[in-house]
Amino acid sequence: MLLRAKFHDSVFTVSQTQEKDEREKKPQSVRDLFDTKSCIPGPFRCPHPQMQFFLYTRTTQEKGELINTLDNDSLTNSKFNPKYPTKIVVHGFGGGRNLSPSTDMRNAYFARGHYNIIIVDYGSLVKEPCLSQVDYLQYHPKKAVAPERIHTIGYSVGAHILGLVANHLTDGKLGRITGLDPTIFFYMGNNRSRDLDHTDALFVDILHTGAGILGQWGPNGHADFYVNGGSSQPGCAHDTIFQTLSCDHTKVTPYFIESINSPTGFWAGPCPNLFSYLIGWCEPKDTEYVLMGEHVTHRARGVYYVTTNAKPPYARGFPGKSRRLRSVTPYS
Repeated sequence: MLLRAKFHDSVFTVSQTQEKDEREKKPQSVRDLFDTKSCIPGPFRCPHPQMQFFLYTRTTQEKGELINTLDNDSLTNSKFNPKYPTKIVVHGFGGGRNLSPSTDMRNAYFARGHYNIIIVDYGSLVKEPCLSQVDYLQYHPKKAVAPERIHTIGYSVGAHILGLVANHLTDGKLGRITGLDPTIFFYMGNNRSRDLDHTDALFVDILHTGAGILGQWGPNGHADFYVNGGSSQPGCAHDTIFQTLSCDHTKVTPYFIESINSPTGFWAGPCPNLFSYLIGWCEPKDTEYVLMGEHVTHRARGVYYVTTNAKPPYARGFPGKSRRLRSVTPYS
């Protein structure tokens, strides 16, 4: 008789003889719940069948092309165009290429123009050596793209996975990594040097929305943006604390997606600290404001704060000289 257990989209089986051992190995911390080693089927080598790269272009929006990173002809015969900007998107736990925010992000980019959107769909697989397959684009004989021209976007644990990609590039450096509320659970503790940080790309921008519980406080990048203070988002009050925290954490994706085509933009300004922001003591000069999200300037440095609306459209536009002091709550 077999016992079946499921962790997100991964199903694994254990025999009754193993049941006692499994009970004795119950998770002892929240971090243990994110340990996916038991969900990775053999063989333990790369490329792993669960580490898949799907290419989407304006002509293949409805059905992505599976790229075989062991076969140069796979990219050669695909719709990949090295003349177009390349975006590599890595989802978080429980995500996938056909699930939001991957689908919403693709739609937003294609509404803007031509892009090569590569969704790294790893299902339950998070295994470092497989990340070296990104070199496939760099050394392709016909459609090579220098890593400096690649913009990678990672949500939650996906943000830290992109930090690891930097360790596996044999030459050059990624042009940009955008971390969408990097999770606090990834390599926390005695391996913090392997978290996403500013050394992992030529430009690293981080958006914080659920910092302190599910997300990291940072700062992690060249520019860190704390949305509505960084830890609590308007419109996220729910019946349970888990729903509220989950909403704060996931709210980062619609903010970034809206920034791709927003006519007004998410303008963020520097502030000495969170307390000053919350009580409305921050009055940056007009020249100090920068856009958060897709169109951020790569010259941005330091910590920025931005206030959003509670409902879409979230962006409030440029505060400018017409701005007024906020009251105690930044949501007013």
